Amino acid sequence: MKKLTALTLALLMLTLLFAGCSSTPKENTSFRVMDEALDAEQYGIGFRNEDIALGMAVQNALDDMIADGKAAEISKKWFGEDLLFKSTEYCEDTTIADGDDSLQKILDRGTFILGLDDSFPPMGFRDEQNNIVGFDIDLATEVCARLGVELVVQPIDWDSKELELSTGKIDCIWNGMTITDERIGSMFIPKPYIANRQVVIVGNTFKGDTLADLKGKVVGLQKGSSSLEALEKNTAVHDSVKSISEYADNVAAFLDLKAGRIEALVVDEVAGRYIMENN
Repeated sequence: MKKLTALTLALLMLTLLFAGCSSTPKENTSFRVMDEALDAEQYGIGFRNEDIALGMAVQNALDDMIADGKAAEISKKWFGEDLLFKSTEYCEDTTIADGDDSLQKILDRGTFILGLDDSFPPMGFRDEQNNIVGFDIDLATEVCARLGVELVVQPIDWDSKELELSTGKIDCIWNGMTITDERIGSMFIPKPYIANRQVVIVGNTFKGDTLADLKGKVVGLQKGSSSLEALEKNTAVHDSVKSISEYADNVAAFLDLKAGRIEALVVDEVAGRYIMENN
């Protein structure tokens, strides 16, 4: 079964997400999120298609954390609210094939390698001491503790994430990864666990607050991200912009927005608001 849960649920969760934060946001009066969003979406964890045993073990541990309140504790630390989905359908078939030893390999090795873009706050990013921290990192750390293995965090080129996973350099992609039909086809994604939207950040001097106002503008976004997919899906907006600049990460794109080299930034709302409030 390859379907996503209702977008209305995603939008409701996002309303809660940005109604409160665990720490008081720094007000940024120079930039704003446009009222009209490009798309509503959900995040999931990606494993190799043949590693269903491992994916289900991680998902079951996460479900247990949701049930016993540990996941809510982590969510409140980062967002001030419990935003994890409590009951969602699996994105695809979860049948574990005979001979699937993916979980046992991890248990025997004693480590679980998580691949991420280490500049994607608040899901996974580097703090002032250069440690990789974030909401997804805290969730994964607790999952690993319950599985009895050590978490290893491995930064990757987000544009090459599928290759990093398929070649075995990492065991999963867990870093605010948007669930799409294409990604469901290329990897095993058990369940969505939190909601997100694709939004547009502009300076307060920007004229207009609808997607149509992007006509003739220079737009930036992260290369290989669902932001590009969302923009391409809205052909009227995509075809009307002057040009699209692609960046290695969202922080670099935001810095160019501040410098005036781009006029709008398409970004995951979770990451965009955090960057905007803390930069």
